[in-house]
Amino acid sequence: MPPTVTPRCCGSFRVGADLLVAGAEGVVEAPAIVYLIDAEETILVDTGFGPVDLMAELHPSYACHREPGQKLDAILDDEGYAPGDIDAVVLSHLDWDHCYGLGPFDDADTDIYVQRRELAYAVAPYPMHADRYEATSLGREPPWLTVDLTPLRGETALCPGVTVFPTPGHTVGHQSVAVETDAGTTVVAVDAVQTFENVPDDGDPVPGLPMDDLAWWESATKVVDRADRLLPGHEWGILGVEPAGLV
Repeated sequence: MPPTVTPRCCGSFRVGADLLVAGAEGVVEAPAIVYLIDAEETILVDTGFGPVDLMAELHPSYACHREPGQKLDAILDDEGYAPGDIDAVVLSHLDWDHCYGLGPFDDADTDIYVQRRELAYAVAPYPMHADRYEATSLGREPPWLTVDLTPLRGETALCPGVTVFPTPGHTVGHQSVAVETDAGTTVVAVDAVQTFENVPDDGDPVPGLPMDDLAWWESATKVVDRADRLLPGHEWGILGVEPAGLV
């Protein structure tokens, strides 16, 4: 059977609309999404934000929220998996809303992948990015700090039909995942393309507020060219649920 990709909502939060799409006004509710890849290996892309009470302490303006069944362990169970069934976790990047939830894999034989450039920067980011990385300079402990991560250098095949590839711009070492399905190539873009509005059919790509605008443009173009099916990082349209009503 060809690989399949299933996006699942693992909560939502409030965010300034311009952080997703430049020029947008107001505040929107954005979903936090994890993606299950069923291939020769079972692969999870991202693990979402942390416990809601901890997020309320560290990131109060985002009003992080989870509906029943949106915790990662509940999602895995609903899809028929235990943590030990997950062969690999791909962390697209190390922003706080994508890399908590690693606890279930502490006792599992699960490889956890991140791009080397992302890890190197997240260890000691510039002050302007410290909050998004839960930097130790703020007296915090990033959720990945005590995890045995496997750094990748560039494009890497994880198993037949599943390849991670660098898509910097949103962060310095962001990565996306290309999956060869029976319908063509599904690209789990994550925050290389945060919403469908970033890549309109009738115009040029529109960034949010990436760390590097030029790198983002190149990555977004690469993702669109590679994808027959595109799965953005904060897009309700790829999920079978409605916003919880935070806005």
